Amino acid sequence: MDSPRVTAGVAESVPAGLIVAALFVGSAVNSCYEALGLPKPDAWPALSGFSLTLSIIAWFRVYSRRHQIAWVMDMAWFLLAAWFIVVPYYILKREGRRGWARIGLFCLTYAAAWATGVALRVWIRVLTAS
Repeated sequence: MDSPRVTAGVAESVPAGLIVAALFVGSAVNSCYEALGLPKPDAWPALSGFSLTLSIIAWFRVYSRRHQIAWVMDMAWFLLAAWFIVVPYYILKREGRRGWARIGLFCLTYAAAWATGVALRVWIRVLTAS
């Protein structure tokens, strides 16, 4: 039987993995379309943004349970509209200066996904150049 600590670690890592996947997959798909000169599907920007937002909401739900942050009645809608303000606010409120490391890690992951997209775009253009 799994210990509660192991189960809690898995419960926290799955939403974090979803955030990383949403960032990297979105960047890779955008880069492939741009490198090949194909138009992106009309629904793609909404789908990629929505997947990132939902993964952040899932992560924040686990985070708020761990740090005993009470959710207001419509917290999911609030996060959907303004997660980029709400999540850092609560992280800094609960963790203080240590929260900057968590925010910096997200920014670093975002930058890594962007850089991977740029590298993929260049690689595909080189491979498809005639």
